Amino acid sequence: MGQQMQSGEPAARRPDPNAPRSGQSGLTRRRLLTLGAVGAVAAGGAYAVSRGPGLASLPQLTGLGEPTPPELRIDPQPVDRSALQARRRIGAAAYVYEVTARPARYYVTEQFGARLDQWLALHRRHVGQVPDEVRCYGGWVRGRATSWHSSGEAIDIARLRADGRDLTSLRYDLWRDAPAPELRRRLALYWRTAAGLHHEFADVLTYLFDAAHSNHIHVDLGRFGPERPRLIRRSDAQVQAVQAMCRQVWGRTDVQITGDFDDVTREATSRILEQAGSPGELGDSREAWQAFMVATMEQAQPETR
Repeated sequence: MGQQMQSGEPAARRPDPNAPRSGQSGLTRRRLLTLGAVGAVAAGGAYAVSRGPGLASLPQLTGLGEPTPPELRIDPQPVDRSALQARRRIGAAAYVYEVTARPARYYVTEQFGARLDQWLALHRRHVGQVPDEVRCYGGWVRGRATSWHSSGEAIDIARLRADGRDLTSLRYDLWRDAPAPELRRRLALYWRTAAGLHHEFADVLTYLFDAAHSNHIHVDLGRFGPERPRLIRRSDAQVQAVQAMCRQVWGRTDVQITGDFDDVTREATSRILEQAGSPGELGDSREAWQAFMVATMEQAQPETR
């Protein structure tokens, strides 16, 4: 995703997984997933689509368990940096650019900045960590209309730190070959942190999405805008994350990371919700999704089954 220097101008950028490769059309993996959701409306799916304020959302179709998201935005609308809010903090923590390890400004919409603040407060409350800096690869970058960074509605988070040391590293690229006990500890912290991000953002991309996300977690307010997240069964990113949380945080090694919300995943998440005092299924409601994520943030050590 995008990188940003202290001035806010883009630095040399890693390949953007949302961007088409040379010789390809503008249909990227994320756009294909989005367009697939659009097509699902005509086939009886649970999505409503609006391409702008003049088009009303389609009605909820009967007989479906998931409510209709109020809006589905296929493409970001790039903006100039001057249209965005310049920030130096996420909540109470300083924003630090991962490449230079120096405090910096980043540029996002006011709404997105507020959601980041809410996420960090949630992390402090339920994970118990109090970072004094959040290291990132950047928010806004000047770029194509295929990246939510260009509209100031995305950020790439690399580490949470305090007193000069890592509390949680999202740099999977640096520790994925660690000895087994260390790897288990880091994966548990990674997915507890990811749970907080999934609580606040519908689009969260981890190392499971592709290799380009092995050194950060990407979050954005892209396709669903301010809509609070809930389980979307056809979202590979969401389902894979839930399955990884079951395995790495809750010790449910019978759950396989497939991207399919299968019976084993359904049973495991229902059991976790029951333990958390929120009986039901993960896909039942937004409240069930939030309860699962809070319980995962608060789960300190996995108990292998």
